[in-house]
Amino acid sequence: MDISKIEKWTFAYAFLKTWIVLFWHGKIYYKKIVISNAEHVPRDGHLIFTPNHQNALMDPLAIILALKTQPVFVARSDIFKKPLIAKFLILIKILPIYRIRDGFSSLKKNNEVFTKTIDVIENKNGLCVLPEGNHEGHRRLRPFKKGFARIAFQTEEANDFKMDIKIVPVGLDYSSYEKCRSVLHINFGKPLPVSDFYEIYKKNNVKGINALKDELSKHLKPLMVNIESEEFYSLYDELREIYKTQMCKRLSFPNSEQPYKLKADQALIRILEKYEKGHMDKMTEFQETVLKYKNRIEKQNLSYELIQNGPPPITSLLLRSLMLLILSPIFIYGLIHNYLVYKIPLLIIKKIKDKQFHSSFKVMISLFVTTFLHIIFTLLFWIFTSSLKLTVIYYISLPLSGMFAWWYHVQFKNLKMYWRYFSFKRGSESLLKETISLYQNIIDTTNQIVDQYSKN
Repeated sequence: MDISKIEKWTFAYAFLKTWIVLFWHGKIYYKKIVISNAEHVPRDGHLIFTPNHQNALMDPLAIILALKTQPVFVARSDIFKKPLIAKFLILIKILPIYRIRDGFSSLKKNNEVFTKTIDVIENKNGLCVLPEGNHEGHRRLRPFKKGFARIAFQTEEANDFKMDIKIVPVGLDYSSYEKCRSVLHINFGKPLPVSDFYEIYKKNNVKGINALKDELSKHLKPLMVNIESEEFYSLYDELREIYKTQMCKRLSFPNSEQPYKLKADQALIRILEKYEKGHMDKMTEFQETVLKYKNRIEKQNLSYELIQNGPPPITSLLLRSLMLLILSPIFIYGLIHNYLVYKIPLLIIKKIKDKQFHSSFKVMISLFVTTFLHIIFTLLFWIFTSSLKLTVIYYISLPLSGMFAWWYHVQFKNLKMYWRYFSFKRGSESLLKETISLYQNIIDTTNQIVDQYSKN
């Protein structure tokens, strides 16, 4: 496994970044990516980026997208076991870190890796280390491993403490960990100078590393959604979505989208934390109500937004229905040519137990399936038509019709949901009234809590 030139700029990396990360990941998979406080990243410096880690390979992809350089990452060594995969990982600038579970003898290999990280930092590529070590699908910051701090201090030691390395915290927030066309928020924090900890480290290495870890944790938590409550995690997490519009209005934000959504979530979490300290029994009851409401929404195939805002007028629904009927031939065309693009990733991820890897596999598999199938379809079309002009038009139509088919699918699902709402209103009015009543109860309770504790 040759890592000797991993810090060097390569055309292959630049191509893959443009095609996979900037285009497919950034434009196709996500509906919207918001980057906040990019001005905090020094233009010229020795930098280590340390994002929170909640969504497997999607977290490194987010950093690659947000940076103009070719950053190098470190990841656990078990994903390097197969030689072909190992070569690809080195190609996309990922270094292996060995752990005790990989075998005690393997730990010696870390010396070469740590030496190479020095080259990366000196070359000003930007090194990215996920300080939590592994991922977890919860919106909270977990205890840090010592790897990033060791790398920082060892690099400084190798350069007589003259490099002035800075740690750049990055908060990542996903509107959904798994769903395609969701929203990603990348939030850069102010750099943390390692030089602030030189004296502590020189006197006691362990204390210096722990001090840097603690300080980074303090810097990273304000950049992300951090729900520390374990017993009432579900309440915090669901209430962020149920109450987001009201919370943003209370804070005088122009809308409830990112980056305002993050600030609203953080404000609500701070208030709930205050309330939780003195009202454990009420929090338990409140969480039961919120989860009951969530289950009702899921069973009735409705949405939080629909209950809050109500459906569009009947005339609007009729016009939407007519529009989708007229556009259905384009949808069918796009579906026929892109059905396997949607279906194959879903079939594969069913075999993957770790849900946090689902979105990572969706991105990569859908890209390769799309590329392969569209080339095959285009070659067959050219063979049958022998027309270069028509073949080019046909090739361009394949991804465009696929995107349209996805948009149509979402619109059709929403339309079905709106009509379902009216059917509930007619046939099962009491059931819908109970759901609406639960929603109003949650809003009233949250209003009372916010009114009481937002001033404290």
